[in-house]
Amino acid sequence: MQTRRNILKLAGAALAISAVGAFAHAEPSAELIEAAKAEGEVVWYTGLIVNQVVRPLADGFAEKYGIEVKYATTSDADTLLKITSQARAGKIEADLFDTPGTAIAPMEAAGLIEPFVPDALANYDPMFRPESKLYDGIYTLFLTTTHNTDLVSAEDAPKTYEDLLDPKWKGQMVWSDTRGVSGPPGFIGNILKTMGEEKGMDYLRKLSAQDIIREPGNQRVTIDKVITGQHQIGLMTYNHHAVISQGKGAPIAWIKMEPLVANLGAIALVKGAPHPNAAKLFLEYLFSVEGATIIRDANYPPGNPDVPAKEPSISPITGNFTFTLLPPEVASQDAEPLKTWLKIYDELF
Repeated sequence: MQTRRNILKLAGAALAISAVGAFAHAEPSAELIEAAKAEGEVVWYTGLIVNQVVRPLADGFAEKYGIEVKYATTSDADTLLKITSQARAGKIEADLFDTPGTAIAPMEAAGLIEPFVPDALANYDPMFRPESKLYDGIYTLFLTTTHNTDLVSAEDAPKTYEDLLDPKWKGQMVWSDTRGVSGPPGFIGNILKTMGEEKGMDYLRKLSAQDIIREPGNQRVTIDKVITGQHQIGLMTYNHHAVISQGKGAPIAWIKMEPLVANLGAIALVKGAPHPNAAKLFLEYLFSVEGATIIRDANYPPGNPDVPAKEPSISPITGNFTFTLLPPEVASQDAEPLKTWLKIYDELF
């Protein structure tokens, strides 16, 4: 778990960077730029929202370097199927893929990730640049509890995990039936890591008696159903989704229920990519101040310490909250500890 002390260290580092005018952001080498331009394009398989962030990044990169970004919207399962099928056919088409974490382990097992760390990641927190170099963290999204402000006042809203056990919330809570760290299994993992095995399992058994509704849609669908009043409380919903909707007048607010669950959005270079230099240059752009600013303007909490979040409250540095990071290394459904968390989810909920 990231403690307040660690978060304050991050904040202090960010302030130190600002005080000296930020790290010197070296432009990519002329050789890389020339090789990338010769390739002419980069192909990106993405699960991100096209209008919100993918197209602005693609347009910005094309404007700066004259290189087209061809993107295809895919789920993690589709990404894995497409790239492994391309590998078997001996014709890789994708250069990059992003993932909430679940695709990293199977892609690594298939030998389809080319380790690479952009120079632009040098001043990012280590959680964005793992030692394995298998992926790079674009941002960290934070999952927590939300409530419909028309139905539940700020005073009455649950503040802690123990508060969720109050009988008045029985049948009033909902979460997305997502079988990954961004869904109930991640909630379970956070509880076990925070409370310990014995106390955590006792808590989860009590929570299971609260008849939490399992929403077949994703976290965005879940929070929308809280907004429309179909449910009073949303569990494992993104705090930035609440902020975006609240800004549009929706009756929704997120709760600083600590520790929040942190889900790393990752991107990786495909081994045997047809446009490897263009892909590397795109990653340099993505993690630069320019790229991070586009991410920030899309209401995601940027990982670049030189680019503050558009809404300070959604970042642990400026929002002052603790979190439990569940990185891609624990996100594979076929590996521990997610496999155990899924088993607990199926048995109890």
